[in-house]
Amino acid sequence: MAGGICYSIDTSALINWWVEDYSPDVFPGLLPKMEDLIGQDRLRAARSVKDELATGDLRTWCLAQPDLFVDEDEEIQKRVAGLMAAYQNPKKTRGIDQADPFVVALADMNGWHVVSAERGGSLENNPNIPTVCNAMGVQHIRFFEMLRGEGWKL
Repeated sequence: MAGGICYSIDTSALINWWVEDYSPDVFPGLLPKMEDLIGQDRLRAARSVKDELATGDLRTWCLAQPDLFVDEDEEIQKRVAGLMAAYQNPKKTRGIDQADPFVVALADMNGWHVVSAERGGSLENNPNIPTVCNAMGVQHIRFFEMLRGEGWKL
């Protein structure tokens, strides 16, 4: 990986970026910056994130970034199994699921930051990405914090 902080990005951060907060029609300068971050091997997403993306311009853009998605190899699968055992109660409807544990596992195994749009939660009632990251010692940030940390001016 090139110098600088590396990121494992969640579907929620991608959607909030593209659809809600920094839409490319208003912030066109963000697209080349994101592509450059991917090209520097500093922004990645678990393959499960791709599976969560609905059809549309965001999915099309993501699929056009050949280095964005990381295959979920055996090591990631093992880490996800451990995360699910620790933080997902099958008797509850809340907790990390779908791409979430893959996003966290990818960051944990590589020493990266997790970027998501999730907030709050608790390990007892709603073990979401930020609370699981906190429990594991993985840095969790929101998309805006990534922009600020990169020093990008739009």
